Amino acid sequence: MASQLKGFSVGEIQCVALNDGTLNYPPEWFFSNVNPEEVKTSLCDHRLPADLVESPYTCLLIKSGKHRVLIDTGADGLAPTTGDLFRALTAAKVSPAEVTHVVLTHGHPDHIGGVLEESGKPAFANAQYVMSKTEWDFWMGTPDFSRTNLDEMMQQMMLGATEKNLPPLKSRMELVEGEKEVVPGVSVIPAPGHTPGHFAVFIASGKQQLLHMADAVLHPLHLENPTWRSMFDLDPENAGETRRRLLDRVTADSLEVLAYHFPFPGLGHVERSGQAWKWRAEG
Repeated sequence: MASQLKGFSVGEIQCVALNDGTLNYPPEWFFSNVNPEEVKTSLCDHRLPADLVESPYTCLLIKSGKHRVLIDTGADGLAPTTGDLFRALTAAKVSPAEVTHVVLTHGHPDHIGGVLEESGKPAFANAQYVMSKTEWDFWMGTPDFSRTNLDEMMQQMMLGATEKNLPPLKSRMELVEGEKEVVPGVSVIPAPGHTPGHFAVFIASGKQQLLHMADAVLHPLHLENPTWRSMFDLDPENAGETRRRLLDRVTADSLEVLAYHFPFPGLGHVERSGQAWKWRAEG
């Protein structure tokens, strides 16, 4: 159970990284515009498997005063190796009923999978849900996948998840435009490209600050190779611009970073390396 949790603090704000599980992906899904041999070489150079990319799903629990804020809800039963969020919450001694806010960084299935109980009711019965209005409107309208190379099956999987999971939250959903403080010390920041209304989350207390980049960066190799793209970025050009903007910010301000899909717990720092960046993970 210990591997499901990682507690840390940002000033006076207590946080817990919660491991919802992992899923293995074909490398070409994470690095879709790159010669496969170049990707294979880079993975091997980092002593990583060359035939798959193991991707953790790390949700974040934030304790700010009386508030209990959950950032994303994992993938639920997307695969046999996912859906551990509620066990991790139990280990963190927080019940779903105690969660006051659920921030959904975007509408992909591995982030909204745990929003409902099996009955179809909201899993966090007392929580205010928070999402970008742009994101909500995108998924509740007719999503445009024209800038991606997602196949029809993947598109339908995404649509199925949003059509099932988002409408039951409508009466509890706060739709945010622009940057907004959700609770003291915790703000959502527009970070579009991966999806149209993708959010990053900024946490600040005293002199300590952390930027949760969510899916603005999916793998440490994207830091070292800024032009490498993922097939999951719905607007690759915008995603690349957002990624560079956020990385410039975290390096300029020496911010601690959390990334949803980086090796658990996804905590570390980003350092400049020429025209690119590199990842320095925390223990």
